[in-house]
Amino acid sequence: MWPFSTSYPTKTPQQLNAEYDYIIVGGGTGGCVLARRLAEDSSCSVLVIERGDARDIWLDRFPLPSTHHWSDRKHSMVLEADMLGPRRTSRINAMQYSRGAPGEYNAWAQAGRKGWSYQELLPYFERAECLYNPVTKGHYGTEGIIIQGSQKAGFAYGKDVSDPKLPTSGCFLIHHTIDLSGNRHSTFRAFLPMEFVLAHDQNLHLCVNTVARKIETEQLADGNLRATGVVVQSMTPGTASVFVKTRREVILCSGALRTPQVLMLSGIGPEKHLRDMGIPVVHNLEGVGSNLQDHMGAGIDLQCSLEHSLYVLVRPPWYLLYQLLRYFIFGDGWFLTSLVEVCILTCERWLDADSGQKPLGEKDKDASLPENIPDIEIMTSSVCDWRFPEFDRTRGGFTMLAAPLRPFSRGTLRLRSSDPLEQPVVNLNYLADVRDRTNLRAGIRLCMRIVREMENGGYPVGYFKAPRSLDDDALDAFVDGHSQSFLHYSSTCRMAPRDDPEPGVVDDELRVHGFTNLRIADASVFPQIPAAHLQAPVVAVTEKCADMTKATWKA
Repeated sequence: MWPFSTSYPTKTPQQLNAEYDYIIVGGGTGGCVLARRLAEDSSCSVLVIERGDARDIWLDRFPLPSTHHWSDRKHSMVLEADMLGPRRTSRINAMQYSRGAPGEYNAWAQAGRKGWSYQELLPYFERAECLYNPVTKGHYGTEGIIIQGSQKAGFAYGKDVSDPKLPTSGCFLIHHTIDLSGNRHSTFRAFLPMEFVLAHDQNLHLCVNTVARKIETEQLADGNLRATGVVVQSMTPGTASVFVKTRREVILCSGALRTPQVLMLSGIGPEKHLRDMGIPVVHNLEGVGSNLQDHMGAGIDLQCSLEHSLYVLVRPPWYLLYQLLRYFIFGDGWFLTSLVEVCILTCERWLDADSGQKPLGEKDKDASLPENIPDIEIMTSSVCDWRFPEFDRTRGGFTMLAAPLRPFSRGTLRLRSSDPLEQPVVNLNYLADVRDRTNLRAGIRLCMRIVREMENGGYPVGYFKAPRSLDDDALDAFVDGHSQSFLHYSSTCRMAPRDDPEPGVVDDELRVHGFTNLRIADASVFPQIPAAHLQAPVVAVTEKCADMTKATWKA
């Protein structure tokens, strides 16, 4: 235990073996899962290349302070773009864990993705999950004012946002990746704990603070390409690069912002863009870096009772110490919490003229149908913009965030230069499709309806950062001034045919088109951004990738 912990075993590029069976580029949410599953076979050697570090002190495990918004930002990499935050990993995310509706994955199967229906993915969700401490009053409020307000607006209450038997519309409690001791349980801690890495020090190596400069390739007699290895370089400027060979596969797990960058640096991507960057074209693949999607939304900030807001931690000051003691002694209190505990999900077509929930028909309640995938999420958080001039510091504050879950807009990611240490050029292209703006307006109106129900119930809500009216122009002005990214970047290397109208990059086995041994297993492969928080879908995809990879080499 900190501060007496043994140093986590890592290697520098110069200490690596010349060759490994598997090279995993990216040690984030998916990379840690994949490394564990492949390294469980001690006869296989596995290398993980990660830009970040392997620090695991108590500050990284403390649920609330380790979230990106509160952390020291050492594990956040902020890129230059409007509303663009860090690459989201399970070490700094808000710990929400939701699978998404079964219809999400059934839509993939209906589009031709063999092996990707909900029933086929269910074993991979279940293999990674260990649910404990079901909803109790000790950890969750089940009669809170927001739940009551949403029920009055017509939304049924559900204890489990991932229950496939429940309708996709309702007010739900969210599961979080917190362990029995009250610590953040990232995939790094869950899948690559110290004891596992030490027990597999002969066949699993982790190389941190290191980037992949490029993937080296060779052409085979049948015209396909093969990845021969990866050129790696320390993040320290001026250090020499090292080439590491692969006997079997290279698997990219660097996320929707970094994976396409690595591919393009390797000459794999849109031909014209690569030539413009002065990079020799190895494989023309138009879909690389295209179809970028994210969940974004607008936050309404409201006053509330002080005891219902995280603002209570700084007013009065002694309360902060009290909550710290509660966390360390009893394992409960404010510091055990996430930023979001409750969400409201629905479809825009199910809202009535007053933004309430219409009665659902039996077909509407079937979560397995793709047409019932929710397209609006309302997230509630006990934090708000306390710096806002109109905020009353004698009271607390909370936020309601409205987000379109099925955006039609598409952005792009392109190289800024051939230097892997330079940030890529990101165009998120939010709300470019008018349908997304219409959907977001509906979400904000739903927020205001729930708030109105809270007021009608006698709760003292105060408005200090909210739209002045609910007409389209006022809502658009509010959105333009108060929107934010949810950091759910996805679909830049989507799983689809190469000649799809939105060109695909990987096949149903997650192999890059035209390659025999280059795969991708992260959020970039989603055919469309899931109507969920992305941690659970990424873990399931990576678990399935591990099985497909092992099956290939066993055969």
